[in-house]
Amino acid sequence: MIPKTDTEAYTMFPGLRHWYNKLWLSEQLGYNCGPAGIAPNVSAAYIIRPITNLVGMSVGATIKWIHKGDERAVEPGYFWCELFEGPQISVDYQWEGRWVPVSAWEATVDVDTLYKFKKWVRTDTYPELGLFYDEIADHNVSRINVEFIDGNPIEVHLRGSPDPDYDELIPIWKGEEKNVAIFKELGYLYITDYDDADGYISHPRVGFMAKNNKET
Repeated sequence: MIPKTDTEAYTMFPGLRHWYNKLWLSEQLGYNCGPAGIAPNVSAAYIIRPITNLVGMSVGATIKWIHKGDERAVEPGYFWCELFEGPQISVDYQWEGRWVPVSAWEATVDVDTLYKFKKWVRTDTYPELGLFYDEIADHNVSRINVEFIDGNPIEVHLRGSPDPDYDELIPIWKGEEKNVAIFKELGYLYITDYDDADGYISHPRVGFMAKNNKET
């Protein structure tokens, strides 16, 4: 069985659960980061996230200015990490003796939140994965999804992207249902795809407006 969610993957691949530990991943990649109780050595704005989050949708993530030496800025179970700025890309990789990129989408992010994306558009930008990720294939995982910000991996998922496979996806959030008819007039297809992160976000995504580019 190929997992469709992170909770399924976490159960199916017990030997790879550390890949869902975002603090471990950040440490392995050499980022400036630390858990609750460890203070940063530079005063700056940091991304604060749960060490593990299997429900997705950036639950619990915030951006916070932390002063150098402040050991109590982050609650237990969370960690701080240097803040990356730049293009956010989600890439699916298939194992073919090495991790080969098969699909990638670049996000347009809502600056007022960390989870309400405005749009995902297919892109030909495919960051290459190094040997560090080969351990995953040793456990019979054939497809992974990696999220990048400005080329820096921030999350690894032991499954492919759960979103519909179209060239353009526009999320429809609760309260925005009136936009469905507008986008349909522009040639988009509405796909119901409800996600409230197991009830942890108050404004769930109810679906996508989807569209493929016309062949030229």
